[in-house]
Parts: sequence; C-alpha cells; structure tokens
Amino acid sequence: FQKGLTTHAAGCRKSSPLVTTKLVGEKGEETIEEVCDYLMEEEIVIIGIYGMGGVGKTAILMHVHNRVLENPAFDDVFWVTLPQKFSVYILQDEIANAVGLDNLSKDRDVKRRASILIRHLKKKRAILILDGLWMHFDFEDVGIPVEKGGIKLVLTTRSLDVCHKMLCQKQIKILPLESPDDRSLFREKLCFGRELPLDVEKIAESIVNKCGGLPLGIIEIATRMRGVEEVPEWKGMLRKLKESSVELNVFKRLKLSYVNLDDSQVQQCFLHLAQDYEKFLHFSLDKTELVESFIDEGLLDRIGTRQELHEQCNTILDKLRKICLCDDVEEDVYLHPLIRDMALHIARSPAHMVKTCMELEEIPEEKFWTDRLEKVFLQGNKIKGIPNDISPNCPKLTRLSLSYNLFLEAIHESFFRHLKGLKVLNLSHTALTELPDAISHLESLEALLLQSCDKLRHIPCVRKLGSLRKLDMSHCVSLEEVPEGMDMLVKLSYLDLFDTRIESLKEGMSGKLVNLQYLAINDGMAWLGIELKKVEVLCCFVSNVETFNAWVRILEQNSSRSYELWLNQSRHHHFRDMYKRRILIKSCRGIVARVDGEIGGDGHALLPKNVQVLKVGQCDELTSLCDVGPLDNLEELEIKEWEKLEEMGAVHFPHLRTLNISMCSKLKHLLEEGQGQVLPRLQCFEIKDLEELEGINIAAPFLYNIEVDNCPKMRRVVEWKWLATHLPNLRSFIIGSCGKLEQIIGGGLISTTCRLTNIEIYGCNNLKRVLTMQGMLVHLPFLRYLSVKDCEGIEVIVGTFFNEMQPFFLNLTHLTLSNLPELKSIYNGTVSCLSIESIHITNCPKLKRLPLFGNGLPCPPRSLDSIWIDLLTWQSLEWDYSVFPPLLEHLARYH
Repeated sequence: FQKGLTTHAAGCRKSSPLVTTKLVGEKGEETIEEVCDYLMEEEIVIIGIYGMGGVGKTAILMHVHNRVLENPAFDDVFWVTLPQKFSVYILQDEIANAVGLDNLSKDRDVKRRASILIRHLKKKRAILILDGLWMHFDFEDVGIPVEKGGIKLVLTTRSLDVCHKMLCQKQIKILPLESPDDRSLFREKLCFGRELPLDVEKIAESIVNKCGGLPLGIIEIATRMRGVEEVPEWKGMLRKLKESSVELNVFKRLKLSYVNLDDSQVQQCFLHLAQDYEKFLHFSLDKTELVESFIDEGLLDRIGTRQELHEQCNTILDKLRKICLCDDVEEDVYLHPLIRDMALHIARSPAHMVKTCMELEEIPEEKFWTDRLEKVFLQGNKIKGIPNDISPNCPKLTRLSLSYNLFLEAIHESFFRHLKGLKVLNLSHTALTELPDAISHLESLEALLLQSCDKLRHIPCVRKLGSLRKLDMSHCVSLEEVPEGMDMLVKLSYLDLFDTRIESLKEGMSGKLVNLQYLAINDGMAWLGIELKKVEVLCCFVSNVETFNAWVRILEQNSSRSYELWLNQSRHHHFRDMYKRRILIKSCRGIVARVDGEIGGDGHALLPKNVQVLKVGQCDELTSLCDVGPLDNLEELEIKEWEKLEEMGAVHFPHLRTLNISMCSKLKHLLEEGQGQVLPRLQCFEIKDLEELEGINIAAPFLYNIEVDNCPKMRRVVEWKWLATHLPNLRSFIIGSCGKLEQIIGGGLISTTCRLTNIEIYGCNNLKRVLTMQGMLVHLPFLRYLSVKDCEGIEVIVGTFFNEMQPFFLNLTHLTLSNLPELKSIYNGTVSCLSIESIHITNCPKLKRLPLFGNGLPCPPRSLDSIWIDLLTWQSLEWDYSVFPPLLEHLARYH
C-alpha cells in the first residue's frame, strides 16, 4: 500500500490472515497492487474483479485481504464466500457471521435485519469482500452502507454484467496465465519445479497448451500426472485432451457459468459455437461466419431482416462475453480450449457426433451412424474420400459439416441416399471436383455451403431443393456456371458467387430470385437487371468505371442498403462487416461525389453520397482532395498512391473519424494558410511514405491519435500554437523513420496545457532531444507513456536551458529507451517523477545517469514496480545517493 488519505488506528482486529497460495508470474502481484491502490483512493468504494471460473480471482483477493489487514487506514476486512443460490437472507447471515454480529439471527424480518447491519457497519471504516457473486442486489436491501469514509466493497464474479449492475467503479478482468508462467505452474504442481525428461517435456508442453493458461485446469492435470514416468501414459493424456474425451473436475466449475446463463437460446448458441469451431487449434471463429452459422442452424428468430438477425446474434455473443464464456479478438470470437471441452461434454449425446480436428483420414464407420444422429461435425480432419460402402441411414440428421477436410476429393453417390432430413451441408474448403447427384434429392436442405472449394467444377441440378435459403459458392475459382434449376429456388435469400468464373445467370432466372437479401457477385454488367428490392447487402466486383457508375446509380435508389462495391480490385477478399457502405477502388482517373441526376462521370468514378468507408489507390488526376466534393456520411477514408495530390484543401467530410494517407509523393501541405476547421469528428490520423510533407497542420478538435511513418522531409511534427488551438484533444503521437526530424513540437511555448498522454519515437536519427526544453513538461502534465527507440542521434530526453527550475513529470508511469547509442542521460540535472511504475532500458551503452527520482529523499518513489535493464548498464549507472542501488536491486529485471 501507498500511504493513504487517512490514518485510522487499526484497533482490535477481529479478522485473521487467510492462508494464501503462491502466485506465479508478475501479473498476479500487479493486480494485487492495483486493487490495493484503488482501495486507498477516497472516491472509489466499489471494485469488481471478474474472469472465467478457475482463473485465480479468489487466490488474488485472498492476498488483497491479508494486505488490507496490515494497513492501519482500515479498521478491519471481512471475507464472505457466497453460495451459488443467492438470497438476501443468506447473505445477511454470512455478513453477520463475518463481522461478529451475533443478535441478527434472532430476527427473521429481512428489512429489520438490514437496519441492524447498517447500524453496525456504519461504525467501521473497513473492507467487505464478497467472493463468488452470481447476481446483483441492492445494498439497502441487504444492509451494506457503502459510502466514502465507511465500508468499501470488493467483489469477485464471473460476470461483467454483475460488475456493471453493482455499480463497480473499477472493473478488473483476471486473464489466464501466459507462457512461461503456465509452464512454471505446471512443473511446480507436478514435481516442485524440477526439469522434466526431454521425451516428456515436449508432451507436457502440448498438454499445458491445451489448458490455455487456466490455473485450475493446469493444477488438476499436473496433480493427475504426478509420478507418471512412462511416455505412453503422457501421450495418452495428450490424446484424450485433443479428443476432448478426458473428464476433468474443472468442467464442473466452468459449467456453472453455462447454467447461470438462464436462457435456453443463448445456451444453445454457446453449445453450437463449441461444436462448429473449425479453425483447427486456434479456438477462434470469424464473427460474421459464426453469425451466419447461427442463422443456418435456425438458432435465431427467422422474423426480421438479415441485419436484425446479425444484431440479435451480437447480443447473444455479448452475453457470452460478459459471463466470460467467450472473448472477442478483433473480428474473431475466441473460445478457451477448456471452455470448449466443457461445452462438448454438456452437448455429448447419442444425437451428436463431434470429431473435429482429430486428424481422421477416413470417415467414421457406418456403425457409428445411428438412426438417432441429428448433428455430425467432422471438420478439420484429413479425410480423403467417402467410399461406396458407407450409406448411413440417419433420418433425423439435420446438419453435416465436412469443411476444412482439405484432401477430400470425392463423395460417393450412396452416402447421401438416406439423409433426406439434412438441412445444413457444409463442404467448404475441400478438394471436391464435383458433387454427387444424390444432393439433388435433399429436398429439406436449407443451406449448402461450398466456400473455397477451388477445384469444384460441377454442381448437380438443384431444382428439387425448394427449401434452400442459402447457397454459398464464393471462392470456387474453377466454377463457371450456376447449377441447373436455380430458377426454382424461390426461398433463396443468400447467394454468394464472389470469386468464381460465373459471369451471369441464365435467361429469366434473375426474375425468379425475388427473396434475395444477400447477394455477392463478380463483374456486374450482366447482373444489372436482377431484382434487388429485398436485397439488404450487395457485394460486387467491377472491372470498368462505366459499370461501376451504373451500380452506384442503382445503389442510391435504396439509401438504406449496405454494400461493398469494388473497382479494379483483387478478387481475393472476405467480407467481414456486412452492414457498412463501402467503396474500394484500386485505380481510376479520378473520383467525385455523385450529384442528383448525374448519369455519367466523365471517366471519373462516381461515389454514392451515403458511402461510409472509402479506400482509393492510384487516383491519377486529382490534385486536391476537396475536388471530390461533399460526403456527409463518410467515416473512414484511405488514400494511397495519388501521384498528383498536393493538398487536402477545405474538404467537407463532417463525420470522418479515420484518415489514412500513404505514398502520395507530391503532398506537401495538408491545409493552405487561412483554411479553417475541416474535420470536426476526426479521431485517428495516419500518414506514411509522404516524401514532401513538412509538418501536420490539420484542424481536428477531437483528434486523439496521430501516427507518422517515413516522412523524410518533416523537420517538426506540429507547432505548439497549432497543437493548442486546432488539436486540443490530441492524446497520442507515434512518429517513426523521419530522417530529418529535429523537433516533435516546435515554436514558442504558450500558456495552454496539452492533453498528450503517449509519445512514441522510433528510427528518427537526426533527433537530438525528444523535448527540446524542460519547460515543455509543464505543458504536458498528462504524459504517461514515453518510448524512444532506434534513434542514433538522441543524446538527452529532456533538453535544458539556463536558469530553469528542476523539471518534473507529473504523471509519467512508463519509460522505454531502446537502441540509443548516443544517449547519455534523461536530463542533465535531476527530474522529479514520483508516478513512475516501469522503466525499460535496452542497448544504451553511454547512459550513465537515471535521474528520475528527484523527490528530495534518498529513496525511489513508491510507485516504481520494475526496471528492465541489461546488467552492464545497471552496474555502470551513477546515482545521486549511494543507497539507491541496494534499494532498487529488487526492482531490477535483467535482459
């Protein structure tokens, strides 16, 4: 603990220290410190710690409990473990037992009991810890007087939603262990940390990987394997983990999160997510593909538009994420390996066959295909073919997935003969050259998925597939014709022909596909007559500007339709965000916003007025971006290789949030002198490979982040006056590979403070100082992160002038200095930096002083957690106080 705001005497303690377990790695200790620091802040009275089951929430909080006991700022700390079945009455009893309130049990009325608890607890300045909260409650109903200067509440839960509803001011997520900490824990629990035999070590490493860093799972498996020396037994455990066939006690703990969902639709979607994962050992699924899979499976309400179904699915995924059953990684949904195994154990039944990513080379024998089967998942194996001696009789089978069997070349006719109830058939990412004719008779089929079957040349007649709603043939690069009988697919709502050789539908066919909601096609001239009234999403590749402009006119007839329209772009693409309006142009003479009534574009590509995302490369004729015209809905703009572009000009993009400009060799100024505010909502600005650009004079009052890379003529990034008046909310500078850069911020200082929190510099060899004068620090009071790397000329971080007072970093927490061969010191004098938490120093051979501790005391600041440095540099440092080296020794981490 740091010294707090109060100094209450500890008094007579009623609580005793808890028996704690040793934590592995640094992250656990950092979390303990974080919680303890928050507890010392007067304004923070409720803290939530959340994470998946078995991740170590309780273990960390037990350490916090013991730290609080030692802190005189609090009278006491009370620990309450909650049962899964919550009731106000039980919680009142548990709290009364913890605080030593004996007379509460005499009263049966919940409201009177709450009053008694409030009167008792109001006398205390203490911490109440609630471990294992599954649902929220009102403090008044229980009798907990949470308030400043009184009781503070710390709770653990698996649900972020509980944290929100309990009004937690700080929510701290506990993540699984990373390597090498997970391996250290495994060895510690297996054999007290001793090294394993080489033939066992590799197997053990694979076993630990299957645990995904979950401490409870690692401990259980390590305990099971104690004393096991035979390699076959280790291999057997690994095989069972890969096959998800091992029964672990940790599954019972993890299953509680599933049960607590208390929503059958969300539970079914979660189980399907676990069964349908097909990205081999990465345990992640593309979010758009997952949403489509839910729709195909009929797990979502069929009522409403396709966008509404996607929104419904995102709500379901959000519920799973908040209870830590899945996670988001950019556009992917990540599923922890033990969470998935738990789900497969729940879903295990005679109705399901799940053998994914098991390296099967043959289809399971016919005896496993019982008449009770409803779903079969065989994706991610090495099945090469399905012979004629397998003809399963599975009348209840509705889903069959053989996707990602990359070597699957042939399926015999007999295989589908008795699968009349099949609704979803996924053969994507296989080596099939043709589909068996028996597929023509699957009259219940609703989704036929053939994505990336790049050898597929023939699909049999689909005339009888009257129930078919989805046909995905995208990236079937050898396919030249649509299957015969498509005009009978009146229920078809999803058709993807992108990146095939199919150029048009047969005559009269387009008028029959009246229920299409999603359409992805190639070069669009032959498709211009297709019925688009119900189409919500249109994705189209176009190879000439005339056809492109014709599609733009059609798109503007329905302003609510989402689209992705390409001109001269590569066809290798995956549509990730269906519900944006996007234009992507690889090359063109010019672009211009379309005005009402305009038919041609005089060789220029017309832009729909409602476009949201615009990416344009090699625009040959435009010299000023303002010539494009107004685009009121534009949110993201990427410009690349505009050889004649000289300026942005007074553009009208009122909703633009992201701007990326690269490889525009003549762009010298962003704005001409006197041009006013132009981008009122811009938040992120990235420029790269601009040979002539000398500085940034863009006007954007809400710009948060600027990234500059390889602008060889830039001598200073921005002027102080411009920064204060036109970029008042800028938070981050990332500047790299600017060979002539002399200053980050130039010009005379002004009285206004700057909101910068992050400065990162790399590869700027002409730069001598990061901050040219120490007076700049007064105007950077919010700076928290400072990183300088690979700058050959840097001699000092903060410059100095005569008669200047000692500089100080008010809020700097992280300092990184790497590969700075000329760096001698951070500052020639002493810098006050009482908030520093972490220092990283690598390959700075001339650095002799680390003057960050100008607090007037012969000791480092309490906030300092670690100094990462090589041993030789550490030993050569000169200190203002001789006691510094031994005081800092325990913080040093040597590279």
